[in-house]
Amino acid sequence: MARIIKFSYQQLWNSEYPLVVNRLMDIVHKHSPYNLHLSVSFERLSAFRTSLSKIERQERTDSESALLSELDGQRDRLYNVIYAVAKAFQRTPMSEVSNHAQRVFLLFKKHGASMASSNYTAQTKRLYDLADEVRTQPETMAALEALALKPLWLRMCELNSEFDALFMARKHRQAAMERVDVRAIRRGCDKAISLLWSAIEHCIAERGAEAYMPLLNGINGLNAYYKQQLAARATRRKAKQAAEKEAAIAPYDEG
Repeated sequence: MARIIKFSYQQLWNSEYPLVVNRLMDIVHKHSPYNLHLSVSFERLSAFRTSLSKIERQERTDSESALLSELDGQRDRLYNVIYAVAKAFQRTPMSEVSNHAQRVFLLFKKHGASMASSNYTAQTKRLYDLADEVRTQPETMAALEALALKPLWLRMCELNSEFDALFMARKHRQAAMERVDVRAIRRGCDKAISLLWSAIEHCIAERGAEAYMPLLNGINGLNAYYKQQLAARATRRKAKQAAEKEAAIAPYDEG
């Protein structure tokens, strides 16, 4: 008997899950589920569309949190490098170097040697204040350039602006976003998918496969693709590939 190729949707990341389930619903809808006596199963699954969109929004915001952490880490490292170099170079016996280093060191010390340990909002404000002061002191910018620290300084200022823009955008989205129980949504959706599989296979057994083959082929194309991709991911994990190098599965194209 013709059967559905199945895989565990539980293995999909939260960022992948809504996309795959929505693609499944699109495939089923394309093949007229009401004419195939699958209306109840299809509508049960379709009821999760709104919840899936909430997961997508929540995952997008959570991924922005990871990016914020990365941007913060980069600006921290640049600040600490500039501070450490200036501190070290002010001790050199060459006055043409030590004078520049002392100017930079004292300014950074004034704004906080422990800048990198500040909370997000405080650090962003303090870096803006530091940048504003440097802009009013051409001699400090000249000192940064003389110490070959100007590229690091400029990049740190860019990172601070990038961080601030992303932080504020995320803050506004979070204020308007409803947090949802992703696990509960996925459990309910997984059950609806299992019931859909059972309904399709029951109809094939009772009514014959011919009318259901276009639908079956569409579903199997989707499922076979993700089953293969998840198997490849499992293989990479067994080979101890670093988790941060693992990319999300590319969307399936029925083509």
